[in-house]
Amino acid sequence: MSHSNEFSSLLVVLALAFFVPLLINRFKALPVVVGEIIAGLIFAQLGLLDPAESNTLILFSNIGLAFLMFLAGLEINIPALFKNGTDINHEQKLSLPALILIIYVITLLLGAGGSYLLTQSGMPANIFLLTLIFGATSLGVVLPVLKNRGILHTNSGQAIFLGSTVDDLFTVILLTVYILFTQHGLNIQILSFLLILILFLVIARIGLQFFQLPKVVKLFDELSQATVQIKVRGAIVILLIFVVLAESLGVELILGAFLAGMLVSLFKSPQDDSLVHKLEAFGFGLFVPIFFIVTGANLNIDALIANPQNLIFLPAILLISILVKLLPALLLKSRIGWRSSIAAGFLLNTHLSIEVAIAVIGEQIGLLSPATSAAIIVFAIITVILMPLVYNLIQPKTAKEAGYLTRLIYGWENNLTRNVAQQLKAHGDMVKIIPTNPEEEKSITDESFEVFPIENLRSAGDEVNTILILSGDDSDNLNVGRKAQNAEIQHVIALVNELGNLEEFKSLGIQVFSPALYRSTLITLMARNPSMFSLLSSTSDARDLLELTVRNVALAGQKIRDVILPGDSLILSIKRDNEILIPHGSTRLELDDQVSILVNNTFSYKLMDLFQHHIERQSKSTEEYQPQTEFQNLN
Repeated sequence: MSHSNEFSSLLVVLALAFFVPLLINRFKALPVVVGEIIAGLIFAQLGLLDPAESNTLILFSNIGLAFLMFLAGLEINIPALFKNGTDINHEQKLSLPALILIIYVITLLLGAGGSYLLTQSGMPANIFLLTLIFGATSLGVVLPVLKNRGILHTNSGQAIFLGSTVDDLFTVILLTVYILFTQHGLNIQILSFLLILILFLVIARIGLQFFQLPKVVKLFDELSQATVQIKVRGAIVILLIFVVLAESLGVELILGAFLAGMLVSLFKSPQDDSLVHKLEAFGFGLFVPIFFIVTGANLNIDALIANPQNLIFLPAILLISILVKLLPALLLKSRIGWRSSIAAGFLLNTHLSIEVAIAVIGEQIGLLSPATSAAIIVFAIITVILMPLVYNLIQPKTAKEAGYLTRLIYGWENNLTRNVAQQLKAHGDMVKIIPTNPEEEKSITDESFEVFPIENLRSAGDEVNTILILSGDDSDNLNVGRKAQNAEIQHVIALVNELGNLEEFKSLGIQVFSPALYRSTLITLMARNPSMFSLLSSTSDARDLLELTVRNVALAGQKIRDVILPGDSLILSIKRDNEILIPHGSTRLELDDQVSILVNNTFSYKLMDLFQHHIERQSKSTEEYQPQTEFQNLN
């Protein structure tokens, strides 16, 4: 075969990878990967593309599969898998990772039952592979859905993300073990699976310490400029080491690539978001689209049409997959509520990357027929289109998404609480009051405030960003503070009346206010900085002091003098790694910096666009727009 033919096929595929996103851009609900699979299928049916005739295309496609699994592993948050849990009464309870693991086991059991029913009804499929497909979730689709809505760090977002992580990780492991068993039986070859896991653990242990050495950090930062990109090179080397090792040991390359991604995720620092973006650009810009287009070109539609019973099974597969995911997800109701649990069940039923890989590998090793493999891929495409839409319909916008700053206040029995509530309301915040006893509810509603039952604190983290605990009893305040922390409310502020109790509050991560401690500080502030005190205490002027977290990657590394701020905004301070910096024009911004900015209210929404670029909103109008998540109105 001539080189021109080799590169002609590659040119066709790359041209499709370029034009497909442009063509489906107006169809926002249709993921690009679905368009790539369909484009590959159409061109193959027209005789314009035959991957089997191009070794180059086959090689690039295999690299695309490896990169796809690598990027999936890169999304795994290993520390989150070992996070402990406590209930709102500060008692030990089943941690979220343990609950997610139980849900996954139940999903597999239900999936096995559904797979058995399908095969007994005449569907020519491997029960175990079909079970794994029912148990898997496309993290690559779920994660963008959560990010686009800005709810990844909410209780429901974390539950769904962790569920997707567990589904992907254990599905890849079980698939690898099963393929080794079917190909080699129960012999010494199956130990190769353990060898690659042991190597992963050893490298993780050594590498985690090595990459935290100050000299190593400094060296890699110096060699990360445009012409070297040492971190990108290192990540790709880790990918190829594990892919080569997996193939040498007879293990499927997807496990090696997946573990390599997990290693890079473990080694990268919080400031390495740019590394992730570069790897995603490298993978999704070249290799991954080739894999999906080739997968579409290899889709055996003729076999599917020749066996129309497989098409008949599609509705049954879809229905079983919904039940298999939805029923176990209801176990999350005590943490995120009924409605969010149902929505999570549908979103976790999104199938694509690993499921397509299972279909392709299953056909290659003879465990799935071409028709069944094609049916599975069609099923995956349907879930990618349908399930995120259903999720967004069921899962309502949280108060944070809607742009409201919801404050809870506990301790209605004193005048301090009433005064604080009225001032927050004057600033335009949504204020809800937690009554200390049922008799207070009428008084709260009479003063035009909404009652928030204390038992609802369990799932308040998705709706509330601040709770002020202002009762006169320190022990009561401490108990409510524990409940608020366990509900993962972002800002917990408590009144501490006795100085001897301060450390107990601080040990829980609660921000404290003690009148005995801060009275002199406030008086001093009024004396030395009367204008600043007026700014902080005023509810009638058009200025605000905002605290924004830098999420926009484009701002990372920029000098403040080069950042064009809207209106007459002024950066007052930067909090970085628990250190307060007084900024100068040459000070460079970093990701996750907390920046305090003096701003005219008119330009608040523009600052949100600038600093937290990834958050989407419905309107650009200053009249309609309310500041969204992840910033604190310091007034």
